[in-house]
Amino acid sequence: MFGYVRIYKPDIRFSEYEHYQGIYCRLCKQLGRKYGLLARATLSYDFTFLALLGMALDDGCAGFKKARCLFNPFRKKVCCCENRHIDFAADAASILIYHKLLDNISDSRFISSIPSRLLLPFAYRAKKKAAGKRPQLDKIVDDCMSKQAQIEAKGADCIDAAAEPTARITSKLAQDICGNGCERRRRVLERFGYCLGRWIYLVDAADDLMDDIEKGEYNPLTDYLGMDYIHKNKGTEGFLSPLKPMLNACLAECISAYNLLEIKRFDGLIRNILEQGMPSVQEHVLSKKGNNDERLRPV
Repeated sequence: MFGYVRIYKPDIRFSEYEHYQGIYCRLCKQLGRKYGLLARATLSYDFTFLALLGMALDDGCAGFKKARCLFNPFRKKVCCCENRHIDFAADAASILIYHKLLDNISDSRFISSIPSRLLLPFAYRAKKKAAGKRPQLDKIVDDCMSKQAQIEAKGADCIDAAAEPTARITSKLAQDICGNGCERRRRVLERFGYCLGRWIYLVDAADDLMDDIEKGEYNPLTDYLGMDYIHKNKGTEGFLSPLKPMLNACLAECISAYNLLEIKRFDGLIRNILEQGMPSVQEHVLSKKGNNDERLRPV
């Protein structure tokens, strides 16, 4: 997961933003407590959303309290209380960040890959610990990332095939976040996660397109758009706009699946992300002029 599942700050209530920050803060603390200080660097908006969704579906609310932050110890801030959804999101982040670092090393020149190489031993230990607790999730992630590597090695030009591994991973994450819920809810979450993962992969591919072309790396959008089109239109505003219908379809399916869920709390916050935050990220990526320095940097 890449950090594109974000809130839309200009149109969010203060109380909702405080809750979001509290969940973000608790996840950061949980990563540090379970996997060490460096694990906090794996914190992203996507895993915060994963914990948020689980808490929204739970019958009980863990609550919030004032707590101090390691990076700002002189001021207490609202922090979510520890709960199983935060714990799951921390484990999932630790499993996935290891593969993300491997991908960074594979896709980068030696000098630029040095930070990832230095972090890799710590990430491996964290991944091994998380895998011991979540063996099924670890196996699916391993299988999907192996499949992704095969797709990229072959240079497959089918977008559906390229997006499938990421979609399968997020589908599994969405199902597991609800625990042992009813079968109907699991099926809805499976579809929700699948469409979310497909959107994340395609937005990331669009965001990386010019960097990948410059480096000679695989990107399924080069065949989808065509190199003639890319060379002719790069540098013009919105040259990625042909991708909009496909991305909008993923977003629409996410929202349709979400509407079928019985949400107990945080509905306004989640809708802010799905209906405003993600479309805003998408619009930013698709409106670029094709310059490498315009990439949307995920957190």
